[in-house]
Amino acid sequence: MYQKYLLRVLVYIVVWVVAIGGFTFLREFGQVVIKDYIPFGIYQQIGVHLILGVIAGIIFGSLQFIFDKFIYKFVSLGFALLLGSLSYLIAIFSLLSFAIVVFAGILEEDLHVKLYIELLFSKEMLPIMLYCFLIASSINFISEIDKKFGPGNLRKMLTGKFYSPKEEERIFMFMDLRSSTSIAEKLGHIKYSELIQDCFKAVSVVEFYKAEVYQYVGDEVVLTWKKQAGLKDNRCIKAYLAFQEKILNKRNYYIEMYETVPEFKAGMHIGKITVAEVGEIKREIAYHGNTINTASRIQEECNAMGKDFLMSEDILKNITETEDFKFEYEGNIRLKGKNEAIKIYSLNQSY
Repeated sequence: MYQKYLLRVLVYIVVWVVAIGGFTFLREFGQVVIKDYIPFGIYQQIGVHLILGVIAGIIFGSLQFIFDKFIYKFVSLGFALLLGSLSYLIAIFSLLSFAIVVFAGILEEDLHVKLYIELLFSKEMLPIMLYCFLIASSINFISEIDKKFGPGNLRKMLTGKFYSPKEEERIFMFMDLRSSTSIAEKLGHIKYSELIQDCFKAVSVVEFYKAEVYQYVGDEVVLTWKKQAGLKDNRCIKAYLAFQEKILNKRNYYIEMYETVPEFKAGMHIGKITVAEVGEIKREIAYHGNTINTASRIQEECNAMGKDFLMSEDILKNITETEDFKFEYEGNIRLKGKNEAIKIYSLNQSY
């Protein structure tokens, strides 16, 4: 979590250093912000930009991290945006207050309370406040859009990386709620949807294992990894175990809320697929090919075999050998809709 926080803050620091430098550049072309303005030397300007950029990056990066971790998950989007706007305003006032102190020190001005208030609420400060609020809101908007498409996919779509189909080698895992029909009949569709929401919140744990959430389909979630990212330290297996463990750790909660503890079965396969940007009315990055279809069919065999986790021999050949996992050969299985049989293995692991 700390690594993710530090990375978020670092990105925000870079963005705010550039944004503050951009504002100063625009101001130099005709906009007078402070009367009797005394130009700074180049090194002073760089120093001020760096100081303010670092402070702004820490403030806004921390705010965004707190909202993502503790607020957006539990409140409506409208309330979250309102609360976020108020937080941004408070942060902007804090940043400008610090800026006034810094500028006063550089200009050797005697800064007293009356002068401080006059500067903070002067008409010259209005465009600066609006600019900062626009930058903060734009970063937040881009962040939310990136989540909508999946982390990193917005950048790929903007650069047109998958405008033409590309071939990649990837791992796919299909995780599906066991006995979903009977659970839905027991709970009713509203309560059942709440259960699915809770389960998919728990899926966030896979982010620590570099998994990408490709799709949510009903009560099923599809995870994917680039080959090396998923095989390193056996992340593709550890992600599933971590998800199961998170569900079991909240066992009492699920029993109290839904009178059941959800169980998920999973199927995994590795191979080459085609990735392409598709759609006109709604655009997304989609994966096509036999690999993803095979992973889905492997997951469907879990019920017939009475297993929670099945994988292809191709996965087993690629993972790092470890005593932490025990695999059992389940047979050379002809999957539904497939002409050739493939060797299937199960994972026997206590959660």
